[in-house]
Amino acid sequence: MPSIRTMLTSTTACALVALGSGVAIPANAEPAAPMPLPINGLQAPGLPAMETLGPAIQQAAADPGNAASMLMAAAAAFAGNAAAPSDSLNVASAVNQFVSEPQAHVPAAGAGAEAHLPAGVDPAFSVGPVPMAVPTAPEAVVPPVDAPAPAPEAAPLPAPAPEAAPLAVPAPEAAPAPGPASAPAPAAGTMPDFGPDAPTTQDFMYPSISNGCGVDGGNVLATAISVAGPAKIPAPGPVAGQTAYVFTAVGTPGPAAEQKLPLNVTWVNLTTGKSGTATLKPQADINPAGPTTLTAIADTGSGSIMSTIFGQVSTTEKQCQFMPTIGSTVVP
Repeated sequence: MPSIRTMLTSTTACALVALGSGVAIPANAEPAAPMPLPINGLQAPGLPAMETLGPAIQQAAADPGNAASMLMAAAAAFAGNAAAPSDSLNVASAVNQFVSEPQAHVPAAGAGAEAHLPAGVDPAFSVGPVPMAVPTAPEAVVPPVDAPAPAPEAAPLPAPAPEAAPLAVPAPEAAPAPGPASAPAPAAGTMPDFGPDAPTTQDFMYPSISNGCGVDGGNVLATAISVAGPAKIPAPGPVAGQTAYVFTAVGTPGPAAEQKLPLNVTWVNLTTGKSGTATLKPQADINPAGPTTLTAIADTGSGSIMSTIFGQVSTTEKQCQFMPTIGSTVVP
């Protein structure tokens, strides 16, 4: 049997561990890092779909022969969840449409050989979110159409009113050519002008998000795009039958010299049954001072490509885990 002294010593040791460890250890311990902000449904309403369908794309890539049926089943199962946020349901619907409907892979009329462009948009000005610029041209034309009607009511007004009516007449002349009229809008707006050789980008369906990656501990969104070859950027540029991926963690500093853990893209070609994985890495000529931007070029081949990007990003200040995001790409 243990002696009384042994029992007392054990009891004292336990008491010190339970009560006194907070006094002895912190002397040499680093201050605790603040807890990152949680990712809530308001910040990322489409995240449930990403968390469900991202892994489904990885599974489909491991069995490309059954990829289409697997992805359709996953999307249908998710779409049947009435409690899912509307953004998530929209993502699941988009995946199902891309996989099941061949016509969804065909470029719109007037978009040339480029994919995912609305009718009448010049591919030379398609870098960035061009679809947002399309409605502006028709909206600008509508007021002049109604302008002649108010003219009689404006007759009692001073002389400048009749002069305003002739000024509105030239506007309808631009209406017969919606393509050229909408082309300058993106170049003159917030989109960067990369010149006539700029490639057509195909945005992923939803941004990725990282918990606590911001300098202040806040959450960070990341945009992901794909570029079908042949294209000159991102360097060295995807050739025909290749797909380039660009992942930008908005609001972060530049990338660390060494990426400690990988950020991967897994893809499956629904047309040919080919699949693969590539690791995105920083490039010296793309945002070296931030935001951290990683790229990869994959030999996807031509066809309808479904991809998911997931993993970690090393910035000069933090190691960030990014949730999966998914995208669809048409490669000529």
